[in-house]
Amino acid sequence: MALKPGVIARILAIAQNKSNWGGKLFFATLLAVLIFFWWLLIYSGGVSGNHG
Repeated sequence: MALKPGVIARILAIAQNKSNWGGKLFFATLLAVLIFFWWLLIYSGGVSGNHG
């Protein structure tokens, strides 16, 4: 099945639109992970196994 030239042009136009939120998402996720591990290991007193 061959694609029509108009369909190909629309696909190429969509592919050329660049998103700019990838870097922001990366740094937000990195910050969230760092805050979580700071809370887990430092603020809460560390990880300890309390098995009764």
